Amino acid sequence: MSQNQNDSSARRRSTGVPNQTDGSKTPVTTPPPGFVPDTEGIKHFSQITHAAPLWQKDSSMDLRVYISEDEEFMNFNDPKFLVWHVNNIHLGDWDNEKETALELQTSANVRQNGTLYAHIYLTLNRASPNPLDPGFQPDMRVYQRKLLTRYFPKRKEIKTRRLLSGGESEETEETEEDDTEGTPIISHWHQNLTINVVTDSTVIPYASIPPHISSLIPMESTGMTDQSGRTGYYLPVVLANDFWLLREHMMPINETVETLPLNIKYYPISFFKFQLYVQMEESFRIQAGFLGGDAHAEFDEIKRMFSETSPILLGVTMIVSILHSLFEFLAFKNDIAHWKDIKEMTGVSVRTIFLNIFFQLVIFLYLMDNNRDTSWMILIGQGIGLAIEVWKVKKAVDVEIKPAPDKWYRYSIRLVDKHKLSESEKKTKEYDRLAFKYLSWAAYPLLVGYAIYSLLYNTHKSWYSFILTTLVGFVYAFGFIMMTPQLFINYKLKSVAHMPWKTLMYKTLGTFVDDLFAFCIKMPTLHRLACLRDDVVFFVYIYQRWTYPVDETRANEYGQVGEESSGNNKITPEKKTQ
Repeated sequence: MSQNQNDSSARRRSTGVPNQTDGSKTPVTTPPPGFVPDTEGIKHFSQITHAAPLWQKDSSMDLRVYISEDEEFMNFNDPKFLVWHVNNIHLGDWDNEKETALELQTSANVRQNGTLYAHIYLTLNRASPNPLDPGFQPDMRVYQRKLLTRYFPKRKEIKTRRLLSGGESEETEETEEDDTEGTPIISHWHQNLTINVVTDSTVIPYASIPPHISSLIPMESTGMTDQSGRTGYYLPVVLANDFWLLREHMMPINETVETLPLNIKYYPISFFKFQLYVQMEESFRIQAGFLGGDAHAEFDEIKRMFSETSPILLGVTMIVSILHSLFEFLAFKNDIAHWKDIKEMTGVSVRTIFLNIFFQLVIFLYLMDNNRDTSWMILIGQGIGLAIEVWKVKKAVDVEIKPAPDKWYRYSIRLVDKHKLSESEKKTKEYDRLAFKYLSWAAYPLLVGYAIYSLLYNTHKSWYSFILTTLVGFVYAFGFIMMTPQLFINYKLKSVAHMPWKTLMYKTLGTFVDDLFAFCIKMPTLHRLACLRDDVVFFVYIYQRWTYPVDETRANEYGQVGEESSGNNKITPEKKTQ
């Protein structure tokens, strides 16, 4: 080997990295045990397959956080920019957590959509982060820059008021993000800054790490490797962790904001957790690009569940979510199968079907109006249920739309029975009429009373919002009465053979799952209470199933009736009925 090559290797090894345990300088960097610096001086990271930690375990480190409006920072000697300085952080100490709370004064520039950066420096003990200092060594510090001001579309103001008074003093304000075109982009602030340092002292498979992760791993500046030339060295990874920040917790910065709270927290993490955080953020970013719109709200909901729910309850929630979707799908499937093969309408309340359509439409519109507080899982299930109820109408009756020349309205809707009604179907129709007659005696006063109360004491965005909120409040509070006509018909006929029991059982199981689901998934409060209310009606259905005897002449759970055989009304063995 030539003298020049030896001199080059010697210069590359004598970078002046301090002794990591006491901070004193030594002329030669001591690599981790088992690794010898490459004498050929390979400088290209693309040739590296693995990377080992350059700083030794238990190295004493300092953490500095500077706050500045400039993207590039060089004001190391001005103490007003240094907001936090922590000494003697030890690499590999898993219990070393630090935090502080600050109040930052805002400048006119920041209040007018300006930027604010955190410049984070992790250095070996007593080493300088300033590259202009005479003793500065690049491998003695790790730098991370974090933009603290986030930029999103301006949130539109939703003003509510008491409609009768109309006074401005009665206004309250809510906010939701306005993604419409032309909406100004303004700066927002989150009060938490979390700084993580990867504390593992392990050799990492550098070549197999995805680029969005490897780009965050600071490598030794000269390209030093071991004797094989395949293993390089990396500095501690510093991560300004945004994973747990929810957009709903961010506040807009405007002319009235004179100070900004900032809570800085430091704690060590493993390399596995570091990869998990970065990979999850990258996945959310890619999916948001495909979904667009309010995709961030769904991702924030996932984060909220992880951060605000205990691990046990979180595991239960995941199981509950799967069961909820499964039972809802099976209920839809069996409901469609039941109505597809139905032959007669004995025991079926047609008025209840129409009432169901009205109630589910009101609930669906309400959930859409409160989409920021509603999971898409709830919206999709409600929409499918509404579509099935509309389809049932065509199976139950014929809907005719005819001109109405003698009326103030131009067209009238008429419901026509599909066939000549049997005696049992006539009884069902009469019981259905009686049930709704008795029902109206209770329902109408309750609806009027609730509307008057809501108009006098609650605030609303508009008259449309008042009507929708009043109707959905009535549905959620007294919606169980829409099921009472069916209970009344069952009672009068002393039979439940016409009921789709598979569908009801899946709905019952789904309702019990909803009771737990209601306290884990984000939804409006009224919708949460309605999940608990439905249990009562299902218990009554189960009681009727147990009380009423088997009726061999009644249609079975698929709407199929017994077939005549040898002049007698008998049920075939494969068509057992209740």
